[in-house]
Amino acid sequence: MDPGFSVDEIAPIAILMDELRSEDVQLRLNAIHRVSTIALALGPDRAREELIPFLQDSIDDEDEVLLALAEELGKTFEEYIGGPAHAHILFGPLENLSTVEETLVRDKASQHL
Repeated sequence: MDPGFSVDEIAPIAILMDELRSEDVQLRLNAIHRVSTIALALGPDRAREELIPFLQDSIDDEDEVLLALAEELGKTFEEYIGGPAHAHILFGPLENLSTVEETLVRDKASQHL
């Protein structure tokens, strides 16, 4: 374990990652709906450096999970990653979501680009 992080700091992202990897779609969906809480717990730096790349790599999922992710990232998620100066970090995941096959997901992601 990294001596710079306590167990309390590591637990939120570990739980989210476990739930996002779950076979259970409902668990993955619940995790996506809590992603802003996880980002807040991590703080802006870790949210940018760990959470956003993890979410970007998780964009191969069920349509309802992807739609929820597009909605969550499109809300006021920039406040959790350090404000408008870092909002460009959300472009990668939103661009990927805007290219998926499901029209609802594409439209929701495109609204926030």
